[in-house]
Amino acid sequence: MARKEDDGKLHVSAPRIILIFTGLFLVMDAIFYISFQHDQFWPFNLSFYIYTPILLGISGLFCYLTIHSTYYEIDKHKLVHTKLGQVKEYYWKDVIYINEKWSIKHKMMLFYMADGKERYLAFDKEGLIYEYALKYGHLISEEEFLARFPKARL
Repeated sequence: MARKEDDGKLHVSAPRIILIFTGLFLVMDAIFYISFQHDQFWPFNLSFYIYTPILLGISGLFCYLTIHSTYYEIDKHKLVHTKLGQVKEYYWKDVIYINEKWSIKHKMMLFYMADGKERYLAFDKEGLIYEYALKYGHLISEEEFLARFPKARL
């Protein structure tokens, strides 16, 4: 995540998103290849030269849209996560537990809301999302959390 000072938003890290979409493209291309090349694997059938550029174009389009329309906005009261036009608000008063070990290891914040449901958000480069959650969340200890939600896996 890189902070853009002009709009006050934390934008998604492009290399991370590109890596995810590259992996998805390769998996989908392999699935299509196996599906359409059932009679021979080499040389490629004409269908390979048709679906691969189409799949690459669709993947590139969604990658571009994801990079430019996914961001976070943070203040003292809430975290607003906008992704492809969908807006989710997480109020700090409802954040009750953060799995700090897992979060630091995976560079994604794993946190639990007051209803016991888990949420995942990618870290930004500065770690502002994580720092704000630790500062403003109404956090309880691991023991208290497990007592309140015994079926939760940490």
